[in-house]
Parts: sequence; structure tokens; C-alpha cells
Amino acid sequence: MKKTALLLLGSICFVSCDNQIVQYPVSYSNDDFMQRSQERGKMLLQEEIEWFDEYKKFSDLTFNKTESGLWISNNGQKSENMAKVGDYVNFTYQVYDVKGNVIYTYNEIGTQKIILGKADIARGLHAALQIIEPGQEARVLLPSFLGYAGYGDDNKIDPNQPLIMDIKVNEVKKH
Repeated sequence: MKKTALLLLGSICFVSCDNQIVQYPVSYSNDDFMQRSQERGKMLLQEEIEWFDEYKKFSDLTFNKTESGLWISNNGQKSENMAKVGDYVNFTYQVYDVKGNVIYTYNEIGTQKIILGKADIARGLHAALQIIEPGQEARVLLPSFLGYAGYGDDNKIDPNQPLIMDIKVNEVKKH
């Protein structure tokens, strides 16, 4: 009886495999995907620039655009006292959305102590830490590609969200 059941089951499996329909994945040419991705990125950046331009109109601060693509409320120029990759940096920061609502407070984030270039931080924060003097603070406007990009932070920061950060560099120790 068991042999008959196994033989019947095996026959059903064999016959059912005979009529499979192959479904090929939808594919796009690599050039088409890259072009659409670049166009979307340009549109997103343009929209974020418009938000920042509107924000700057009502701000008491003057912002300077940096080489890395962020805007900062200091002069944006590097000096010997500022942190470089490999330096120890002690800093605090607070994060806002483009409407000025606090996302993360100084207390939630706490004091950060990192080796610049070795820490898992947003690219824009990394760039900003290199252009703020120890003991100074600055407000930074970060397009989403310099913040948490298309992923967000899996908590309070959404994907493709431009950010505003108040950053204070407490100490820099050169390596």
C-alpha cells in the first residue's frame, strides 16, 4: 500500500513538472535605468534646494554653500585647527526637518566622541565636522543625499528627507 501511494505521488509530481511556464524577469536596459535614476535625483535635489532657499529667506543666519554640497552658517573655509580624517572629534548636534521641527534633540543624541572617517555618521555631518572650529557651532543644511539618503535612519528620519543640523564641535585632537 505504501509503495503504491509513493508511486502515485511520484507520478503526479513528474507530470505536474511537465507543463511549467517559464516567466522571465522584466528587465530594463542599464542605460535606461541609470538615466531615470539620474533624472529623479536631479528633480529631488532641485526640490530640496527650493526648500532651503525658502528657509534661508526667513533665517537670521547667512549660509555659504560648500564644495560637498551642503550649506553652513559659518564661512565654510577650512583651517589648521579643524578636524581632518583620522582626528578625534568630540561634538554635539541636534537635527531638524526643513520646517524647523526637532527630530532629535541634543539630549537624545548625547555627546559624540569619534575618530573622523571611522564612525558611521551621515556624509554631510562628516563633511561639516571638518569645517567647524573647535569651540564653535554652526547650522548646516543637508540635502538628503548627504543625510540619510533613500533609506532614512529606520526611526525618525524618513527616506530622502533633507535635514537641518545644529552642530557644536567641543574638541579636536589631532592624530
